[in-house]
Amino acid sequence: MSADSFQGRLTGTMQAAQAATFISEQFKQAGAAPISGNDGYLMPFELSYKNNAFSFSIPYKAKSLNVVAALPGHSKPKELVIFSAHFDHIGTQNYTIRTKLPENGKPESGDEIYNGANDNASGISALIHLARYFSQRPNNERTLIFIAFSGEEEGLLGSKHLAEGFDPKVVTAMVNMDMIGRPVDEKKPYITGDDQSNLIALFNKRLTEMAPQYGEKYFQGDRFPNERLYLRSDNYPFARKGITAHTIMSTSPNDPYYHSLNDEWETLDYPFMADVVKAIAMAATCLTDGSDTPKKY
Repeated sequence: MSADSFQGRLTGTMQAAQAATFISEQFKQAGAAPISGNDGYLMPFELSYKNNAFSFSIPYKAKSLNVVAALPGHSKPKELVIFSAHFDHIGTQNYTIRTKLPENGKPESGDEIYNGANDNASGISALIHLARYFSQRPNNERTLIFIAFSGEEEGLLGSKHLAEGFDPKVVTAMVNMDMIGRPVDEKKPYITGDDQSNLIALFNKRLTEMAPQYGEKYFQGDRFPNERLYLRSDNYPFARKGITAHTIMSTSPNDPYYHSLNDEWETLDYPFMADVVKAIAMAATCLTDGSDTPKKY
């Protein structure tokens, strides 16, 4: 996902569409199907940048794509569990959104592509692996929805669009993943909005049962509450509808590689990231097997 060929996966570009097609192929290979009523995995929508706080170097209006797949549940097929991550990033130096953030780091000589390895190819990698993992499990009692959003960097546009189509009464929980490839000091993931529901307690309980080597509190509460990350990720449009929706992260919002030309695949901690993905997969079985329903505070 962070290959140069995708040119930084800027929403509305041909390369972002190619990235969406790549993700759809991965979902298909995993055995996840298009959602009911949709001919394929790609769900187009139109983006409008009018009155947006950012300044863009792409057209006033553009077509974009979310990618959606599903694994049907057995005994509770009308109850949904959503797993998600955004696949877009900020493009190249010549063709990018202007986020009004200071440039981080010093680019390699001649490099002009914001590859976004951690932000958020890491989350997409986790999403694809979860689709593969749950497609092999025989006890998915609830229907599982896998969503790769675009338009996150422009203001959660893809998730805002899709959230309108979900009935909060049938969504058990949403688990979003963003920037899980570079850990902060404790080398443990954290869950934003941990004061909004008991999801973190359910996850830690199930993970301890399945893999006690992780410890009792592997999933931490929000490490950076003053950054308001709960409000800044793709979980939030769903949370606003009354859905229990959280984002799992591992990286500091002050990470020196954030929105940098140096956010390359070589900078990721792959053993750590593998541990995080495995932990999410095991912990989330408390949702997928129908045994637990998070309680909102």
